[in-house]
Amino acid sequence: MMGTRMAGYFGTGGPLARSLPSFAPRAQQVSVAQAVEEALGQTENVALIEAGTGVGKTLAYLIPVLKRARPDRKIIISTHTLALQAQLAERDLPFVQSLSALPPEAAVVKGRGNYLCLQDYDAARADLWTAGDPQFAQIGRWSQATETGDVNELDFTYPGWGDIRANPDTCKGQECRFFDRCFYFRMRRAAQEASVLLVNHALFFSDLALRKGTTPDAHLLPDYDFVVFDEAHHLETAAAGAFGVAFSSARLPALLEKVRRTARVLDINTDRLKTIAQSAESLFAPFQQAGRPEFFVHDVLPRETDMEQSRGQVAVVGTLLDSLALELLKQDTQGQPALKDRVDGLRRQCVRAKEELSLLFGSDNPNFVRWGSLGRTQNRAPFATLNWTPISVAPILAEALWAQPRTIGAALISATLATDGGFGFLRERLGLPALADPPTLPAPTLAPDTRAKKSQKTESSISETIVGSPFDYEKNCLLYIPRALPPPSDTPAYAAQAAEEMLSLLEAAGGGAFVLFTSHRALNSAYEILTQSDLPFAFLRQGEMPNSRLVQAFKQEQNAVLLGTQSFWEGVDVPGAGLRLVIIDRIPFAVPDSPLHKARVDSITQAGGDWFGEFALPQAQLKLKQGFGRLIRTSEDRGVVAILDTRLVRKTYGARFLQGLPPARRTFDIDDVRAFYVPDPQEKEAVTTR
Repeated sequence: MMGTRMAGYFGTGGPLARSLPSFAPRAQQVSVAQAVEEALGQTENVALIEAGTGVGKTLAYLIPVLKRARPDRKIIISTHTLALQAQLAERDLPFVQSLSALPPEAAVVKGRGNYLCLQDYDAARADLWTAGDPQFAQIGRWSQATETGDVNELDFTYPGWGDIRANPDTCKGQECRFFDRCFYFRMRRAAQEASVLLVNHALFFSDLALRKGTTPDAHLLPDYDFVVFDEAHHLETAAAGAFGVAFSSARLPALLEKVRRTARVLDINTDRLKTIAQSAESLFAPFQQAGRPEFFVHDVLPRETDMEQSRGQVAVVGTLLDSLALELLKQDTQGQPALKDRVDGLRRQCVRAKEELSLLFGSDNPNFVRWGSLGRTQNRAPFATLNWTPISVAPILAEALWAQPRTIGAALISATLATDGGFGFLRERLGLPALADPPTLPAPTLAPDTRAKKSQKTESSISETIVGSPFDYEKNCLLYIPRALPPPSDTPAYAAQAAEEMLSLLEAAGGGAFVLFTSHRALNSAYEILTQSDLPFAFLRQGEMPNSRLVQAFKQEQNAVLLGTQSFWEGVDVPGAGLRLVIIDRIPFAVPDSPLHKARVDSITQAGGDWFGEFALPQAQLKLKQGFGRLIRTSEDRGVVAILDTRLVRKTYGARFLQGLPPARRTFDIDDVRAFYVPDPQEKEAVTTR
């Protein structure tokens, strides 16, 4: 049981209540803090925690973390987004530190590419492409003034950042002329001295992949004893990216361009550079003509002879890169330290490019899938990215992170982590041992949502905690499902029917709405219909401006309507009456023709599993909870969530979705929605669940 002193932090007379005027004690927050505190008690403990909106999960884990952290017992806090990392660093963590007379030191740790490399910047100053560039001049002034060298400090996007950022291929470590001033190593020294490290998931798993690779002593982070994963529902995606390979068709041309710039003062065979460029273009040409945004490599290379031909091209490119690396090694750079640094970096980039291309086309690991995607650069130039991605990270993490005897502990926290009242899906996807007797949560209750269920610890010291939101959903939220709509389809007739439903909802709410879609095609179709209506609202569509500006415009425009896809289902916080309606166009099942999704479905099927019930459905449950969570952000918020998918009530699996949502009142009648928005309190109370 949590100590009295720890519980006192969250009580009516505790430090939080004295320091935060709006603080109110919440049993759910205490439950989360207790789960984290208990997990911190022994190194091998793991806590799985779902904490509903408004619980105050950040303070709930920060307080026990800061009480336990020491320089010789480092604790990592890992987030999915840099935005949450910045919030922790700039607001939440300093506040908790202020509650202690001797708080532990904390450090923000980002990936190497976020920091300016003084060596590469110095070399770039001699290049013709930087001469007269006003933004490069701004970089120069900033480099003299900044204490961190963090690109996030810049108020503009510099297109040449990739040439002057820190990277492992050009880094010379302690041999570098700028080592004493190096921003990246200054950050690493601060991390070594700190007790609490703030990182993101991508960096954490990149470090883990490096530690579990062929060079066990290699690492990006200091050794640590415990990690708190906030936004833990993103762990599978982050781990898959770190343990896989992604290779863009723009990568080798960019490398060759750097070599050409340097070749003006070197003895380089320019014909070889042309041959490498032609060979690389030939290798990627079939993929750039794939004709769809995402594809399997075997769809583009359907015959074994096609794959063998590509492997032959990879061998040719690899041989040419080896020759270029050898040529760079032989260059006479004596007395020119800046030139030597650049040449050494280019040589290492050649070696790494060859290794990753060989792995991408040569490995036969059955747990990995080769797939590709098409995109455009900032200059709108098309490019293809080929990926070699683990189908399941479960066996990888089971060995790298969870294997007994476990050397680190962890707490996995999110507002959307549990499915069907437990963590079975999460355990299966991340390689955690399954519970012998999965917990059964009570059915949704009346507001406030104070549901809490904690299972017994398993033999592997894994605990489960689920706490609902303290917000009064029964009073302040209405869930509307239009029973008259047919099941969703991609036909123009259905799009028109769904848009008519949206118009009725927007008219009832008077705007102030997010309309969330599962595809850009559905979004654009609805946008065309909605903007032709007589409704006097500003319609904002994702893609017309950066997402941050869209949210800012939504907040500024009275009664605006924002139409968005995946980016707006989570991580967007608009408290207050400005957002009073969230419309979800359909259950957010994953796109069935996504190569990675299809590979995972096929893997489950081949193993004799139920891909829909075991994978697609729980994945959509989490996504639907995220979309629903956009509406009620504070105890004062109220509004309607409309899900325009009658499968929720017509399919047997619909109950699994509804049970996982907050306990709002439900209705199938648009008149109840209209009544909900009527100002008269007596009329609000007349709304009944149908």
